[in-house]
Amino acid sequence: MTVRLIMSGAVVGQELAAEFGPLPPSMLPVGVQKLYELQLAAVGGHGVVHLVLPEAHAVSPYDSDRLAALGVEIVPIPEGLRLGEAVVYALNAIGAGDGPVHILHGDTLISDPPLDQADLIVGGQRGNEYAWAEMELDAQGRVLSLVNSAAGEDGHEGWPVATGYFAFASGLDLLRSLTRMRGDFIGGVNHYLAEHAVSLAPAQGWLDFGHLQTFFQSRLAVTTARAFNTVRIDGLTARKSSADQAKIWAETHWLQEAPPTVQVYCGRLLGFGAEDGRVFYETEYEYLPVLSELFVHGAVGRKPWLRILASCQDFLAACAAHRGTGSGDAALKLLVADKTQARLEAFARDSGFPIDQPLSLEGRPMPSLRAISEALVPAYGLEAGRPDSILHGDFCFSNILYDSRVRRIKAIDPRGLVGDKPTIYGDLRYDLAKLAHSVVGRYDQIIAGRCAVTVDGSDYAIAFEEIACQPWLQAGLADLTIDGVAGLSSEVRAIMVSLFLSMIPLHADRPDRQKAFVANALRLYAELEAA
Repeated sequence: MTVRLIMSGAVVGQELAAEFGPLPPSMLPVGVQKLYELQLAAVGGHGVVHLVLPEAHAVSPYDSDRLAALGVEIVPIPEGLRLGEAVVYALNAIGAGDGPVHILHGDTLISDPPLDQADLIVGGQRGNEYAWAEMELDAQGRVLSLVNSAAGEDGHEGWPVATGYFAFASGLDLLRSLTRMRGDFIGGVNHYLAEHAVSLAPAQGWLDFGHLQTFFQSRLAVTTARAFNTVRIDGLTARKSSADQAKIWAETHWLQEAPPTVQVYCGRLLGFGAEDGRVFYETEYEYLPVLSELFVHGAVGRKPWLRILASCQDFLAACAAHRGTGSGDAALKLLVADKTQARLEAFARDSGFPIDQPLSLEGRPMPSLRAISEALVPAYGLEAGRPDSILHGDFCFSNILYDSRVRRIKAIDPRGLVGDKPTIYGDLRYDLAKLAHSVVGRYDQIIAGRCAVTVDGSDYAIAFEEIACQPWLQAGLADLTIDGVAGLSSEVRAIMVSLFLSMIPLHADRPDRQKAFVANALRLYAELEAA
């Protein structure tokens, strides 16, 4: 039986750890997934896969269940082992015999590896100046040896590099070779090569997530490989387009009109226009982590998160400092009160959901969705007399990037519309509610599927995966005050509940998410009532 190992037994280097926390490479976030999910899509389905992780890494219950469902066995290993020592430890721990052994480095993604072949090393062309193991070949394409090249060196002209996928025909011979070379992986492979005819297998698709530079390039490649109707990224620019001309022109107008003190926190507008019946605008593409990735999948510590929250506060304060000539209360009525009622009516009409039926949350009686939406209106503070100010309009984690080098956020995809009017102005409380719907409402966990929802008739329950930073962020948001508005004031919390009600019909293609939004709206409304 073939043994398949994903070697992720040490945490990432300092550069990546500074961005995402001290994670094993297979646990790095790639959009709404972790890297291991992409790796298993490539190497899974051919027997048991063993994921090698550091003993000290606490695997979340969600990841444990997910890995088990994908047929993966976790192999915990002591920290501090070299790669070759880790391979020896893992093979001994699982009791591997003399069958084939396939090894994938935990920071590597190979799209079409040679799953049914052995004595092959997948090779590709060196694309940067990091240290690599180059392959010396003979005329027939046999790998004679691996040679380490130092970072910054050009290496040998024309020599392919080992991409991180190795297929060995004999597990016992591999063990002997690694043991003889005292755990030196390259030395052990070279010892094996001296006794076995191992060929080069050209990489069909190779992405390296092991360094900061290559991580963001590889993440971009994964992103652009998917079908997007509205966003096209080429590594230099991000072009957002739509047949909805009003929406795109409104976002363009916002990016043009925002003052410099606000623009420094936003994506830089490069151009706009129309093409093939669709309008578009282009911004500079930023190679930065998205807060939704950091929140759901990262392991960033308390101090970095508080710096991120402080930058969010700076951005919102810069927006609040620029007044319009209208009423924030009137804008809030259009953005929340009117929209929520209309969206619930659409949800009832399209799905048949009884929005007038009383519900319950874990056995506790709750009002109907319509009754909740009506009860929230007085809590919005529509008579507060607030003037309008610059409004981003969609200030949630999935639209916020973070540059740790300058400790500044970059907000993307501004709303630009209040009702059907293009404007850069609105109400600060709405932006705070959008931020709260990620921190307190845990929207990004729902989108990533990292929550458990149960529905029994009209009774709902929702439980979220524990995230270490969530309590810190919630407390920090509660302590925050901008232009006289507390970060988790009753008005902000009420608007946050309405956001989950209004987004239900927008996910008609995902009934599981709709159930989660209903359950979450009930949870947040119950907490608002209890406050």
